[in-house]
Amino acid sequence: MNKFTHSKLKTLAASLLLAGALQSGAQAEDSKAGQTPAPKATGPQTLVTINGQAVTDIEVLAFNALQGGQNKLDSQQAQVQLLNQLVNTTLLAQEAQKNGLDKLPQVAAALKMADVQVLAEAEVNTYFEKHPVTDAEIKEAYDKKFTPENLQEYKVRHILVKEEKEANDIIDALAKGEDFVELAKKHSLDSSKDAGGELGWVGRNQVVKPFGDAMSGLKKGEHSSKPVKTQFGWHVIDVEDIRTQEPPPLDQVKDQFKLQIQQQKLAQMVSELRNNAKVEVAGAEQPTAAPDAKPDTKK
Repeated sequence: MNKFTHSKLKTLAASLLLAGALQSGAQAEDSKAGQTPAPKATGPQTLVTINGQAVTDIEVLAFNALQGGQNKLDSQQAQVQLLNQLVNTTLLAQEAQKNGLDKLPQVAAALKMADVQVLAEAEVNTYFEKHPVTDAEIKEAYDKKFTPENLQEYKVRHILVKEEKEANDIIDALAKGEDFVELAKKHSLDSSKDAGGELGWVGRNQVVKPFGDAMSGLKKGEHSSKPVKTQFGWHVIDVEDIRTQEPPPLDQVKDQFKLQIQQQKLAQMVSELRNNAKVEVAGAEQPTAAPDAKPDTKK
């Protein structure tokens, strides 16, 4: 039981080629035209039998996937290690069933939730096979993010105070020639006060909207003429410099945008499922989807 023949290893190695047929739609759409297609699956093949329980090649791959795909399976040594691990795990599971542990409420519940998780992941994979992210969608998201306006960065300082009147008093002091850095050190409630309110280089999308809107409306060397209100208090903003960043090449960030779009599509899919579902919580009202999270000062 603890030894595997060379022929079995070859069978396992060949069966692992079926991984190409098990990949998600997200991986499949990345394949280039003209590449040699992966071998088609001819049906599950038994690789090992453990106390009469047959384990197929697809089950080996599923076992590896459930562990996060931590075994790359790019060598015979890795394949043997995975198969041995599966044998050991199966023996422990068989012993647990023999001892009736699968009937324990907490174990039965865990097994049920494992089924739920696997089925949910299968639905997600199938969904993206049917609704793959297109290059056009990625390009649209890229262009929307890297507009000339969003590529502007501002070297800024700010002074954060609790009351609008205090912010106006600081603006008056600046008009009289007082130093912004010293005023920040004296009055600011922000952690940047010891650095004279310096935030460094930031883009408008890295800060909350009222701050970003006010910041982008200032020219180099200007400070706020009116206090800026955010959920953190009242700000006086000083723009020391402005620069324009070059956008990263599309190919360099393509995968990031693809993931973001997939997450958006999945969120929409789940939202539609929830809207059409009857969810009843004992002693409570029907739960609703969580509202969008509010942005922090910096994302």
